Formats: sequence, structure tokens, C-alpha cells
Amino acid sequence: MSTSCVLPIAISKPAIAVDENRELYLAQPMGTPKEDDSSSIQPRADLEYLLPAARVGVYVYQTLAIAEQLNSASKSEETIQKLENLLLSPPSFIESKDPSVTRGDAYNNLPPILGEVVVAQQKQKERKQQNVDVGFAPQFFEAGELIGERRSWNRLVKAEKVREGASEVRRALNIYTTNINFNPNKYKYSGTSEEKSKLIREDKLPTAKDVIRSDLDARDLYRNQLQTSLDDAKAEYIYQKKNDFESPDELVSILKDAQRAIDKWFNFIPDEDIKQALEMVKKEQIS
Repeated sequence: MSTSCVLPIAISKPAIAVDENRELYLAQPMGTPKEDDSSSIQPRADLEYLLPAARVGVYVYQTLAIAEQLNSASKSEETIQKLENLLLSPPSFIESKDPSVTRGDAYNNLPPILGEVVVAQQKQKERKQQNVDVGFAPQFFEAGELIGERRSWNRLVKAEKVREGASEVRRALNIYTTNINFNPNKYKYSGTSEEKSKLIREDKLPTAKDVIRSDLDARDLYRNQLQTSLDDAKAEYIYQKKNDFESPDELVSILKDAQRAIDKWFNFIPDEDIKQALEMVKKEQIS
């Protein structure tokens, strides 16, 4: 399936990459239902969060289209200059009116230790509701484990903010992924009832948290592939320019890798949202 629009690009919708764990491959996260619809929906964020990433998608397709012109016998200075502007001085993908990256706090913004205790109590309550008895010792040590988890989380967030500061492409895609509305309690499992029963018996059935984490990991994988390809394309352009673009095929190949990566990233997003976002970006370019 592909999503086409009036822009000079068509972001395709390839199959989602297979997770190494079959139980996660067969599980897909769900979004939060709308007020007038209690049925399951695809996880998504509001349209405003998608616009920066849509600008990145348009940029990738436009840059590839211009690079492919270098394969022709005629390599005009105008084409080369356009490509140089796009690769060495890319446009801004994030406008002042756009929302920012949002990372939720599992501890409800409570101070250290107190927040961990509250979360541990909530987990104990959930276990009681599910009739799961883990004994006193795990409950006793759980708050301490959560303290270590919070420290690790804070380190990861700090490192990611540094990477976002160095790459607007990364930040543009993160604006969307950090604002997705997931259903924290339910997910869709597409395996057979026999497979599900087997996973339950072996205590391998994933939780909603596992499924959401797997989904976000896949999105981040394609984001990283896109960022690497665009960095490589910039370096390859500089090299080709020094050699009078004698063999531009490698540059085109790298940009096609970027195209595939952004396609796969958009694969997780509802088709209608993609169409609307691309139409809004087109209007921005015209105005």
C-alpha cells in the first residue's frame, strides 16, 4: 500500500520489520480510543506533532530526485547548486510554532525516592487486582530497583537531548514519537489461540509495556538509519564534487537508503494523518 498526494513524493508503506522475538512480532500496540469510539485504534499523535517529520520526508524525496539528475549526460550547474544547498545547507524542519519533544515521567514528577515508592505501590495494587502474589521480598526491593531505573532513564534522556541538538532531523522525528498516545493496558495479538496459550503457560506473553517498547525501538531504528544515510550523503556529495561527479551512483544509492528509512518510519503512522500532513507542508512551500 502507498500513500500518494499532490506533492512530488509518495511515501510508501512497506511491511513492518519482523521482531526477533516471535511473541513481540505477533503483538502490536494500540492507541487510546476516541471519546465516541471505544474500538481499538492505531497509536498516533495529533497532526501538529507530525509536521516536522513530514517536512523531513519531503526533503528526502526532493533531494533524491535532484541527485538522480546527475546520472544524465548533462550535469548542469543549476542542478549541482540545488543539490549542494539541500545537502550542505538543509532547510529548517522545525518552526517556532511547532510543539517540542515531550518525554513523560513515570514517577508523576515526584521527587526521588517518593516517586519510586508511589510507583512501587501502584505495581503492587495492579498485581493484587490480577491475583498475582510475588511475596514480600520482591515488593520490598522493588522501590530500590526503580531508583536505579530512574537514574538510567535520566542519563538516557540527557544523552538524547544532546543528539537532538546536533541533528534537527532526529529532533523532528522525536517530536512525533515522544507524543504518541499508546494504550498502556491493551495490545493486539495476531497469533493463534494455541500460540497464545503456549506463551501464557511458558510465562512469555509480552506485557503492553513490552509491546510499546518494541514499537518505539523499531521507530528509532529507522530514524537512526535515516540520520546515518543523510550524514553519509553529505560526505559523499563533498567527495563527488571534488571528482567532478564522475560516479554519482553512490550518492543516489545512499539517498535511496534514506528514502527507504523514512518510508519505514512513516509505515507506523495512519495513512490519513500522512496525507493531511503532506498537504499542509505543500501549502507551506507555496506560501
